[in-house]
Amino acid sequence: MSLADSALDRLLLRGERSRLSGNTRVLRESFKSSLSPYWQQSLDERDRMHVYMQAASSAGAIRLEWARQGGDDRPLDAVVLKDLDRLAAYLGRSTVNASVAQAGNVLAPWSMNGRVEELLDCWRRLKQVRSLGPNSAADFADALRVLDSMAVASEDRVVRQLSVQLFRDSKRIEALCKHLDLLTSEALNAPARHWSEVFGAIGLSKEPQPFLVSGIGALRLSDGIDCPIVRPFVGVANTAVHGYSGTPSWLLSIENLTTFHQAARALGDTRQGIVIYTAGMPSPSWGRAYSHILSSLPTDVSVYHWGDHDEGGFRIAARVAQFAAEVERDLKPWSMDASQWGKSGEPAKSDQHRSMVKSAERAGWIELASRISPVLFEQEGQTLLLPL
Repeated sequence: MSLADSALDRLLLRGERSRLSGNTRVLRESFKSSLSPYWQQSLDERDRMHVYMQAASSAGAIRLEWARQGGDDRPLDAVVLKDLDRLAAYLGRSTVNASVAQAGNVLAPWSMNGRVEELLDCWRRLKQVRSLGPNSAADFADALRVLDSMAVASEDRVVRQLSVQLFRDSKRIEALCKHLDLLTSEALNAPARHWSEVFGAIGLSKEPQPFLVSGIGALRLSDGIDCPIVRPFVGVANTAVHGYSGTPSWLLSIENLTTFHQAARALGDTRQGIVIYTAGMPSPSWGRAYSHILSSLPTDVSVYHWGDHDEGGFRIAARVAQFAAEVERDLKPWSMDASQWGKSGEPAKSDQHRSMVKSAERAGWIELASRISPVLFEQEGQTLLLPL
């Protein structure tokens, strides 16, 4: 970028900031200092810069301040901002106001969405969100179309199939993961989540996921048939589960597949409880199946969840707790207290630890939240232990 372009770019940015703050002071870019890059240019380069700046001045964008001495070859002391909108036009740019207004028009169908207004407000304040500015409005509009589609879906959808249906591009939705994350996260400044967590929360998956259950009793399916929970486990579609029959002592949901298989084997012949695989972040259809089962259990059956001791693990726990609360059941933590393991994990950063605490509180685990250890530990690294 030439010195002339970089100087006008800085003047444009300073003008945007002044407009935002209401500051009316004169803004200038000075070249008087002997250390200025202006004096490192050759005579021909300075002449070309002068011509460029004079054109911007003729467009009404800036005012030029020349040195008092030097005759026809006198140097340029400074350029002064005269009209922000004309400067933006001269540079072939849009002002922030114009860019945000255009983004607002693109996102107008979702104007009642609070997160959309948060995005627009950030852009008005010259802030980007994870390096995304007003020029990403069309991508956010596509992400919102995905959310609209999933809001009326009765079952989980395969990512690439839906992507072809909506955009005639099998990989379009995957390219919108960051946008979907921002639109569905707890807060606009929340840490980025793994794609599987983002997609899982809205009911998208790379491939269809069965509802896996191990233990005793039978699943009541939508066609009126009872499906016995055979050893070591049974898998059915989420939407097929409409209830449960049996007399378990407890129910435990498990985040990770490896641990679920270990638990299914450990139940053995003395199966007293039910173990359910959440498939990572549980989808809405998983939540409906889970709620149907909880509604069919006696009220004295304890309901537990066990997952990773990290940000994602506690977010998943909060999600499962939300489904349980919808049928007035309390979710209890199982093996989620790192202080009881007698082993150390990877240290958690302060923002990661805060996120874990916040999610534990959302799950209703207030006591555990007050003493969560600032360590990260995957469920697969823990010793398998089932409720009695």
